[in-house]
Amino acid sequence: MSTAEGQPLGESAGGHVDPRVRRTRRLLQQAFLELLQEKSFSDISIQDIAEKATVNRTTFYAHFSDKYALADAVIRERFLEAVTSKLPAWGSWQLESLRLLISAVFEFLGGLHEYCSPAGGQFDPLMERAVQQELARILLQWLWQAPASSSAHRWSSRPVPLETLAEVMSWAIFGCAAQWSKREEGKLTAGEMSELVLRILVEGTRRLVPGLEE
Repeated sequence: MSTAEGQPLGESAGGHVDPRVRRTRRLLQQAFLELLQEKSFSDISIQDIAEKATVNRTTFYAHFSDKYALADAVIRERFLEAVTSKLPAWGSWQLESLRLLISAVFEFLGGLHEYCSPAGGQFDPLMERAVQQELARILLQWLWQAPASSSAHRWSSRPVPLETLAEVMSWAIFGCAAQWSKREEGKLTAGEMSELVLRILVEGTRRLVPGLEE
């Protein structure tokens, strides 16, 4: 929710978030995560979340428009925290950075499905969209900094927009990780799958964007 000036609730012009606002948001997010362990997303109500967080419904709506907005915020923040903890501060379009990013995605999705009860048809698309979009954003930032970012990226004679490349790569990583996280028996380890995905992406992008050479 935003103020009349268009700033997020509790955020100053300089980007500072009031500690009380941050604390309440955390309480709501934690309550939501705990409820996901007990019931499916479709069965969780705003009242459930508010009671679990020990706040009222008015306070909930001061921070989130509905439970879908809360779920989106939870997934994005948890995903970025997980990725940031794995990537070095200098994360960029380099082989090791890409390897760490892919590994972090596999680890995050594996842990998410273990943490939450079966979510059903409503929660999975929310999770899918949030993780894929954040992943694409990270990749696009790296691609803009890649050695060839100032020149045309071509496949034969046709240019390949970096935005398209980031989207394709993000779906490849997310799709493989999501499918892997749902398999029960006989699956490769997260490390083994991460390396396979890395190999495919390196071979597929080497002609388009340099910088991932072994």
